[in-house]
Amino acid sequence: MQRYKHIAVLGAGSAGFLAALAFQQVIPNGKVTIVRSPKIPVIGVGESTTPAMPLFLHKSLQIEPREFAKHVDPVWKLGNRFYFGDKEREYFDYSFQPAMEQADAELRKNIMYYLLDGEMHNFCLVSGLMEQHRSPFFNDPEGKLTALNTFGYHIDNEKFLAYLEKLAIERGVEIREADVCDVKQAENGDVTHLMFEGGGELEADFFADCSGFRGELIRKVYDVPFVSYEDNLYCDRAVIGSWDRDHPIEPFTTSLSMKNGWCWNIELRDRITRGYVHSSAFCSEDEAIDELKAMSPQNGDDVRTISFPSGRLERHWVNNVVAIGNSSGFVEPIEATALLVVTDQINYASKILLDSYGDVPDMMRDKECERVRIIWDDIRDFIVAHYKFNKHFDTPFWEQCRNDCSLGNATEFYEYYKKAGPSTLGARFLPQESVFGFNGYMNVLLGLRAETDRPPEMAAEDWRAWESYTARVKQNSMQGLTTEQAIEIMSAESPPGT
Repeated sequence: MQRYKHIAVLGAGSAGFLAALAFQQVIPNGKVTIVRSPKIPVIGVGESTTPAMPLFLHKSLQIEPREFAKHVDPVWKLGNRFYFGDKEREYFDYSFQPAMEQADAELRKNIMYYLLDGEMHNFCLVSGLMEQHRSPFFNDPEGKLTALNTFGYHIDNEKFLAYLEKLAIERGVEIREADVCDVKQAENGDVTHLMFEGGGELEADFFADCSGFRGELIRKVYDVPFVSYEDNLYCDRAVIGSWDRDHPIEPFTTSLSMKNGWCWNIELRDRITRGYVHSSAFCSEDEAIDELKAMSPQNGDDVRTISFPSGRLERHWVNNVVAIGNSSGFVEPIEATALLVVTDQINYASKILLDSYGDVPDMMRDKECERVRIIWDDIRDFIVAHYKFNKHFDTPFWEQCRNDCSLGNATEFYEYYKKAGPSTLGARFLPQESVFGFNGYMNVLLGLRAETDRPPEMAAEDWRAWESYTARVKQNSMQGLTTEQAIEIMSAESPPGT
């Protein structure tokens, strides 16, 4: 018999609505209530996601892709384009298609070996689509629209939240407008009631803290320690602007090196948002805004600033309270990991509640907290590499990144790569829980041209085979539709399943 009959979700951002929709499926005969503060506005920026988001939306939450596209107007994202790494290479692509270990009949070695000394273009179909500025959509021989399943979304946060709210109400989730001023707890420490400003309260059996960096329950009630990553990740601010679309839609997030950090471009259908992620220890807000405007004067004066801490909680689940999203941790946004971790935490929390019938044993909580700690730390180590090996600028910020940033738990992996090159045997030095895995790490190391003592030992016929392979990839990728073409077709017919 399900112990939890009523789940309260504190916070009505992306994490809150996604958690509420998932938990409603876990207790279909129970009740889920979202508590939303009327004082906290929606931050209407573009959000970048990984393939974990379409998978969660369309499989876990069973949201029909055409319905989602109709209400949210997403743009399909195939990966990230980085203007990072070796100064002699303008950019490299991080592809959502896991291609580093991929083999091909006409190639003697895995693809990653050819990238040690070659350009990182057309190394897989998704890489080719990015190079040709195409979407993941194709017309099959019968004229029907088909799609690859390796894409994420660029989404307008305001449209996304409006749709999730509509869906939540349709599925029976209650939304209550109130500000929490206190809580009641049982003798064992469980939260039993949320107390509201101006009177009133809400009783529930289980609570999801989706209140963002405030951590209204997990940090203020349980005082869980916060583990900062500031010693290795120096960026803690972002100045953000946008402008009306002035060029065709790109199927990737663009990340450009800046003097004191990096800058994103997120492609929405009607506009482009650009944010300069920087370190307040190396430049002031005014200096960051000036640098942003110098790069993109079309931003105008409508520029906002967001501050964030990089780090995680020691425990994200205490008693009957689980923290999801920014309330549990955050690592600066260069790899769009925020919503990735949100969907991961929701999936695991849902499974735990389902398997335990709501009577969660300590071991389940402890092991889940351990798993999430490993994930956050692995994300930190992965992102540090983007700074450690980037040579596009020689400013004090980047010099300190290269000289002082620690590679953390991934140090042995990088040392192995330096001595052995891109051997798949290096995967044993990465945690099993890594959300990027060997393929992700290798894509970034090769893209940044991180130093290795093992240059490629390729014969002339190897490079001829590589040229033939990449030419074939390029030809195939040119069959892909542009994003504009895909949008036009999808407005008239049902898109493929995701």
